[in-house]
This record gives sequence, structure tokens and C-alpha cells, in this order.
Amino acid sequence: MTTATAQPTRRTQAQRSAETQGLLLDAALDCLVELGYGDTTTTVVAKRAGVSRGAQLHHFPTRASLVAAAIAHLFAELTAEYQRAFTAVGDAKDRLPAALDLLWSMFTHPRYPAVTELHTAARTDSELAAALLPIAENHRANVHRLAAEYFPAAARNRARVDATLAMLLNAMHGMVVSWESFGDGIDIDAEREVFADTALILIANLERDGLS
Repeated sequence: MTTATAQPTRRTQAQRSAETQGLLLDAALDCLVELGYGDTTTTVVAKRAGVSRGAQLHHFPTRASLVAAAIAHLFAELTAEYQRAFTAVGDAKDRLPAALDLLWSMFTHPRYPAVTELHTAARTDSELAAALLPIAENHRANVHRLAAEYFPAAARNRARVDATLAMLLNAMHGMVVSWESFGDGIDIDAEREVFADTALILIANLERDGLS
């Protein structure tokens, strides 16, 4: 009796395309972190990803489109990780410190230097700035959405909570940039402690005002 041999499932064109894009995006992030924006060329990224130059150009015809898509990919991963982690936070009294600690985990992620690298480069690169702007705005909108979901009382004063969150996010980003460049001469733990004390007071005040 002959036993039929199972044939391997062939991937669809969409699956192959998604895999190629994933390889390119991961390679772009690694190159940005290790090499900086100046040396993160499309050729270097394609080689690192093990993808042909033609395939790279098909998916991302310009360097700006490639690195912008890579940052969007990173932001999506960071947001998903944040949401998964926050579901494990139980006691209400721990929610504010936990939310802040998880937010720091986004800014101190090993791949976050790719973001700071592109923010600096975008100052003098209009094409890159234009590609990054909608991605940055979408990411901030997601962070604000999560804040409103997790702390509804504070979110009742939308204009004030948006301004407070923007200030906190900008401060965290700036602190991370400083640590990346001059970390050896900075007491990072002390700065984070002072920042946490200030942020918790601001957020607690928003919640109090929202309940009054």
C-alpha cells in the first residue's frame, strides 16, 4: 500500500511579499541603530536583509519611504507590547506608576535610537520629514488614545491632557537623546526618579480635576 506524501504548502504572493518587507524593515532599523542615518543606504539595507536590490526598490523605492515604514513598523510593535503589558496591571493604585514605567520601556527599547536618529536627520531633509510626519502623528494619537482608555477621569479635559502628554513625551524623548550621547556623564536613575515624581503629580492632578 502506497502512502501519499504530503506536499509542502506553497506560500502565496502576499505572504512572500510580507516576508520580504519584514526583512527589509528589520534590517533598516538595525542599520539605523548601528550605522546611523547617513550610512543606512537602501543598498546596505537590502544586503543586510538578504533581499535583492530589485525587490527592495519594488517595495520601497526611496530611502525615505523605507526608513519611514521601518519606524511605523517599530511604533506598531511598541504600542502592541505596551497594551499587552498593561493588561497585567491590576491594582488601581499601581496604574499610574506602571503606565509610566511601561512608557519608559518604549523610549528605552533597543531600537528606539532609530527614531532619534531620524528625528535629527529630518530637520534638514524635507523628504524624510514629510514621510515621517504622519507616522509620528499617528503614534502620538495612539499614545493619547491609550491614556484616555486607561485613565478616563483625567481624559475628560481633553485639551489639557493632550498638552500634558505632549510635554511628557517630548521630555522623555529629549532625555533619551541626551542619554544616548552623554549617558556616561549623566545620573540617569536620578533624572528618571525626578521625572517620575513630576509626571505622577501632573497626571494625578488631571485625574482629580476630571473627577471634580
